[in-house]
Amino acid sequence: MRSPVWGIQLKGIRRQRRGDRIVKYHRASGIRLPDLPETHPDFVDAWTRAEAGLKAPAARGRTTLAAKGTLAAAIHAEKTSRAFQDLSEIYKAALRRDFDAIEAAYGTALLTGLKQRHIEADLGSLPPVAANKRLKAWRRILASAKQRQEVEIDPSVSVRRAKIKTTGFPAWTRAEIEKFREHWPIGTVQRTCFELVYWTGARTKDAVKFGPRNIDDDGVLEYRQTKTGNPALVPLSNPLPPFAKRWAAEREGVKEALACLAGGFTFLEAQGRVRSVKGLGNLISDAARDAGIKKSAHGLRKSRLTAIAEARGTSHAIMAWGGHQSLAEAERYTRAAERKRLIMDEEHDENVVSPLDPDTKTAKK
Repeated sequence: MRSPVWGIQLKGIRRQRRGDRIVKYHRASGIRLPDLPETHPDFVDAWTRAEAGLKAPAARGRTTLAAKGTLAAAIHAEKTSRAFQDLSEIYKAALRRDFDAIEAAYGTALLTGLKQRHIEADLGSLPPVAANKRLKAWRRILASAKQRQEVEIDPSVSVRRAKIKTTGFPAWTRAEIEKFREHWPIGTVQRTCFELVYWTGARTKDAVKFGPRNIDDDGVLEYRQTKTGNPALVPLSNPLPPFAKRWAAEREGVKEALACLAGGFTFLEAQGRVRSVKGLGNLISDAARDAGIKKSAHGLRKSRLTAIAEARGTSHAIMAWGGHQSLAEAERYTRAAERKRLIMDEEHDENVVSPLDPDTKTAKK
């Protein structure tokens, strides 16, 4: 049914009911139209621009018309969707790179002719990590197209992710943690940065933002991860959970180290300014190298979560402390710890995480 606007019938509007509201699209281009009455001047203006033809950037600086039913039109519809706009700026930028690459290579292809083998051929030209990122872009494009009823079957669903043989950044060993503490005493900036990152198990991009505002009334350091948006909870002043009771002296060392910096809006401020993510990572890596350790700040997160598992912390405890997206991610640590216990003396298998001597605040030998 067309809508009368000043005696004119707007054509090519597709309406979809979403709960108690109706979402409208320009049928030919897939462009989402404003959530306004169809007689509103802004709605008419958006419809007029869509009707005039959707121009999308193509390869080598040329401009092509994104015709109805093409992959280019579907990509533009996804870029302008509310769901896409709600993503973080970092993730949107990463997706746009793959969207643009797909459009440059296959933009004029019809969605209805797209098959699983076509997507697999595109991924086959990329290394595993890049292929998996590209697959995420394909799936967003086609899932949205299916939701708009532009395709009946999403061929990307059957495409398997590439297997990546990597263990990520290596975790620090207990001996390396003790060696670092011996080289950098409490009172040094290097020690303070190390203790905060190691105790919290946080990524550097989150650790640089920690400050008094992150500590709730119960003494728990709470934050929402930049990478995933998931919450993480770290005991800072509250009673420790059973699996972490032996870490009490270590935690006191963390708080003493933090007290050595002037502090401010964030714990790790440098000359009154929030420390940069790259700066924090480089500081810890350089300090480790000076102590004769070839490890990075990234490995400290893995060391903390491994310690929780070896101290018989549950998968849910690891998930809460580390802020994992799924229980399966946390269970990797508990499975590894359980395998290790099978070949260890039960009297010596509990990880005490290089406990600090309460009198000297140095690692016990």
